[in-house]
Amino acid sequence: MEAPDGHRLCKKCLEQGEVPCPKCGEKMPAGYGKRCQKCYWKALLEKRIQMDCASFSSSEMAQHFAAFGKWLGHKIGENKAASTIHHYLAFFIKIEHQWKSIPTYNALLTYFGPLSLRRVLLPMRWMEEQKLVVRDAKAKKEESESRRIAVILGKLPKGSQESIILDGFHKKLLARLNAGETTLSSIRLALTPALALLQIAAKMQCLPPNQKVLDVYLRHRPGQRAAISGFVVFLRDEYQVDIVLPKANTGKAQRQRKKQLEAEMLELMKEAGSGNDFLHRWLSVALAYFHELPKSVGQSVQDDNITTNEDGSLTISWHNQKFWVPIPSL
Repeated sequence: MEAPDGHRLCKKCLEQGEVPCPKCGEKMPAGYGKRCQKCYWKALLEKRIQMDCASFSSSEMAQHFAAFGKWLGHKIGENKAASTIHHYLAFFIKIEHQWKSIPTYNALLTYFGPLSLRRVLLPMRWMEEQKLVVRDAKAKKEESESRRIAVILGKLPKGSQESIILDGFHKKLLARLNAGETTLSSIRLALTPALALLQIAAKMQCLPPNQKVLDVYLRHRPGQRAAISGFVVFLRDEYQVDIVLPKANTGKAQRQRKKQLEAEMLELMKEAGSGNDFLHRWLSVALAYFHELPKSVGQSVQDDNITTNEDGSLTISWHNQKFWVPIPSL
């Protein structure tokens, strides 16, 4: 039937309008019948949680899953939670099969890996809020590094020759990691220039990369000479490529680094961002540009070591020294 405003309504809605929900008392269209939409989704979520809980062999894990389902309803809405709750069942069942109860964060990270845990962000957030797992700073950093490494490895076409070479280099680095000879951060820093070199080699149709490709790369990025050295050794050892690092041109590398830092500063000025994260991004570039400090200084300096001057510029205290930097708008 058509209402005076042109909308089509059922007979009950047209004649009775809104009525109290028999379940919660909130107003609802009369045509809804025995309950409003909120009560419908709430009941459906409870029903699906109850059905999924029957999949567990231990009452402890069933209780955990039920508590997570209730939390999920509050977090994302009961309608969305009812539609997605079953997607998380497999994760909880794997935990039960492996440990019988919820283990430490590091155990979860080792078993599932960082990428798999990224797919279950909401259960992980619930576990952290309930203090069932504690994510330590080291594990957080390693998880972040693992994600960034996965992004680097995924930038080359799967199955391509350049991808096979980079994967081989990655496996070599992982062996060193397992032997305690390197870190995930160092692996990422080694893979980044290796990726860039392989991309240039693919464009030049020269795989594996040879001396000509390396020379082209270092001509544009002389500051990466030390970073690419491990990959050069790998190419010589694994692919018998006749390739060596040319002698360092310190002045050229410094000029190139200065140019790159200047470009980064201009980009940050255009961004005109705000907040603590933006400030530390700016400091990491500005301190490197004006004072040749490592970029890590700007990211790690504590807020109470940052002073705002009368002209709006900043003074940074670092290792008993003071360093001046402008603000982005200057």
